[in-house]
Amino acid sequence: MTAPDLAKLLPQASVEISSRGHQLQELSEHFARGIDVTITFLPGDNYRHNVETAAALRRAGFNPVPHVAAREMHSYEALGDFLARARGEADVTRILLIAGDVAAVRGPFKSSFDAAACGLI
Repeated sequence: MTAPDLAKLLPQASVEISSRGHQLQELSEHFARGIDVTITFLPGDNYRHNVETAAALRRAGFNPVPHVAAREMHSYEALGDFLARARGEADVTRILLIAGDVAAVRGPFKSSFDAAACGLI
């Protein structure tokens, strides 16, 4: 595949960035507004970083899709706060629910199924 062929795919692509949002400038330079941009949830991260990055993505014209790492949620309240902030501050309409990369569960959710079944999502 040639570079022009790849360039034609970019308007239809989705991409992932870190929860710190450091790649926002590069994203704005190379990807079409309106695409889905997933936001990682790395071990030990704070969900508020994801919400801040999601809000910045929304302001830049992208569709933020934050990861929700079930094993990283310390409580039902934390998960509820994350979801409410994501919706309220960044107009998030989609999430990517994952178990997370930590072996030791940090709260009540052992899996993405546990988080999905709790009734908050």
